[in-house]
Amino acid sequence: QYSGLKTRIQEENPRAIYVWCSAHIFNLVVVDTCDCCLETKSFFGNISSLVEFMRARKRTAIFMKWQGELYSQEQKRRLKRFSSTRWSSHDRVLIVVQEKYFALLKTLNELTTLKDSDRDMVSTAESLLKIITSFQFVLVLHFIRKIFSITTVVSNYLQSKSIDFIQAMTLIDNAKTRLQDLRSEENCIQIVNDAKLFVHDKNLEEKDFKQTRPRKIKMMPGEKTRDEISSSPSDMFRRNVYYKVLDAIITSITVRFSDSREILKDLCLLSPERLMTMNENKLPQNAFDNLQKWIVHIDKIALRTEYLTFRKSLSELLNGHELKFNYSTPNDENSHISSDDSPSPSSDENEEKTEDNNEQLSCIKILELLSNYGLIDAFPNLYMAYKSLSTIPISSASAERSFSKVKLIKNRLRSSTGQSRLESLLILSTEKDIPIDINSVIDQVALSSDIFKKKLMFS
Repeated sequence: QYSGLKTRIQEENPRAIYVWCSAHIFNLVVVDTCDCCLETKSFFGNISSLVEFMRARKRTAIFMKWQGELYSQEQKRRLKRFSSTRWSSHDRVLIVVQEKYFALLKTLNELTTLKDSDRDMVSTAESLLKIITSFQFVLVLHFIRKIFSITTVVSNYLQSKSIDFIQAMTLIDNAKTRLQDLRSEENCIQIVNDAKLFVHDKNLEEKDFKQTRPRKIKMMPGEKTRDEISSSPSDMFRRNVYYKVLDAIITSITVRFSDSREILKDLCLLSPERLMTMNENKLPQNAFDNLQKWIVHIDKIALRTEYLTFRKSLSELLNGHELKFNYSTPNDENSHISSDDSPSPSSDENEEKTEDNNEQLSCIKILELLSNYGLIDAFPNLYMAYKSLSTIPISSASAERSFSKVKLIKNRLRSSTGQSRLESLLILSTEKDIPIDINSVIDQVALSSDIFKKKLMFS
């Protein structure tokens, strides 16, 4: 039984919806995967040690040199440090290790033979070289890369600035299905064979599982049982690592993404993309059932009627030149208001403009549209639904981006920066898509003192 902030808020207000930060939750799913067994813990610990060791400038230069000699036609890659918030960084590191594996071996070999190498560097290089040339490391590398090929795409989408609830849940469910399909003996054998082929191509000494002597239990007087035949190393890997990791990640996805799914499906119908493409035949019969339970004073039947009516009216409103002006993107330099005496566009052009405006719309802008054009009385239930939707965040990724910007802005030279200046610098750094009139900024700076005014304002 959880007793965190979510539980305390829902005790006071049972209708309060808990919306998971899908990107953060999916990262936790990957964390659960990496900590579920000893082999994966050891693997990521070794990868982390390798990255930290190779981050030195001299070692990186040697790594780049060998990449140039061995992979002259390919782009050079660096081993970047793991990020605690973006687990796609783990996938990027594993890609570099797998694709530049031979250059990595050459680098570690050279570091062990350098004359100016100290004892700690030689010892660490030899240890890492022994680890990454083992068959166990190569096998787990291929296995985790297979998992990340499924999860990284979803993780990157969930960290985007604008995501669709239904699309996000669909991607998560598809990833779960693919992981369930991956959990089979045939796929496990295929990954083991891929690892063996990789080891053979790189001409490594350890080309298969380590063979260990089976331990025999001494039979005591009076016992009639025989020793059980121990499992082969491949069977032990499939049982203790392969199935265990996949079961952990599938269970974690099922448990962590179970909250508020039904209400979010209703809210997704209010997105501009689905609103513009929806018609009476496509609208589900149970649409807005859960929305009616959440919003007390809303009428589900009236909301369905208002939804379809507004969908037809929205296309006409989007073709009005005043709305096109209000909802044009600020970065579009070619956008302009068409004059009244200009020729009327064709139906195809109207459809293209409607699609362009649809891309620029958001739920907040539809809410402003209902309010600014006096449509609240005509669509009261729809206005109430959009008003409630605007209170729900899709993700906290944007807020986390702002926190990560503080590290870049508040450095040692700005350690004593005041709160007001820090806020201004953060806005400039995070909101780069907002256009800034350079001339007006220069004029404001010039008016701050007589010296600036004389130097900057020539008129």
